[in-house]
Amino acid sequence: MILLSVLSVLLVIFNVGFVYFLNSYRNNCEEQRNAMKKEDADLIGQRISIQRNGTNPVAVNIYVPDRDEQERIPVVFNIHGGGFVAGDADALDTQSKRVAQQWNAVIVSVNYTTSDLKPISYGVREITDAVDYFYDHAKEYHVKPEEIYMIGYSAGAYYAAEAARDLEKKDCHLKGLILCYPWTTGLSNENFGSDWPQTLFILAGQDPISQKAKNYIAGMEDAGLEPDVQEYTDAQHSFIESNNPEGMNDPSESAKNVINEKQKQLARGAEFEIGKWINHTSDMVSLTIASRDLREG
Repeated sequence: MILLSVLSVLLVIFNVGFVYFLNSYRNNCEEQRNAMKKEDADLIGQRISIQRNGTNPVAVNIYVPDRDEQERIPVVFNIHGGGFVAGDADALDTQSKRVAQQWNAVIVSVNYTTSDLKPISYGVREITDAVDYFYDHAKEYHVKPEEIYMIGYSAGAYYAAEAARDLEKKDCHLKGLILCYPWTTGLSNENFGSDWPQTLFILAGQDPISQKAKNYIAGMEDAGLEPDVQEYTDAQHSFIESNNPEGMNDPSESAKNVINEKQKQLARGAEFEIGKWINHTSDMVSLTIASRDLREG
């Protein structure tokens, strides 16, 4: 009886301790996310709430370049990182506006639900539902449904790759997938379908996560795919999104270490090369459509 009583007390203590730890962990994650959020009046982009049947809406920020309003242009879905439990779409605010102009594309930054609140599959579904929405409303937003791209950073790249796999099973296909220093542990590098999008990897040479991603790249190559790979030898993890004004709000030590002029210049160079890559694949789409029209004509 004494032993059972002691065990019961220990079990209660353990449960109380575990609940305390879990609540503290969730509160810490929430604090990190809140540090990245902006007031509506300070946001450069436009907030949109995508309604869904039977579940919560998807929050996105949208950025439209200065252009002829009737011109149809590509749409790029921008997926933030944050170690699966932190980060926010607002952290990509300045960067999204800049690349919208530079790439001449509508940028949609998806504020997916992080994994401390919902399973990863839930966040992936939010992303694919956002893609479906803009695919269905392509005319309204003056985007080309045949030129949908997705870019993800670190954990966001994991979400992007999973979303690409789900979209491959549907009629809504990505034209291109850009994975920046992606977290690939747990991603399947087998059974890539015939509609898998052309993929560009941006790797940071001073980043162990980028180096591990090379196994995933090898798996794609073994599957007969030909991914494009650009490695920035002196770059650190998160160098692209950290070197923006919002990066100063990131409380993590790793973010502070990567925010400097050298990493900023590498980031701007990477964005320029990503834009060239998007324009190249976009040109390939135009040539394919033109060839098809000539055959049908």
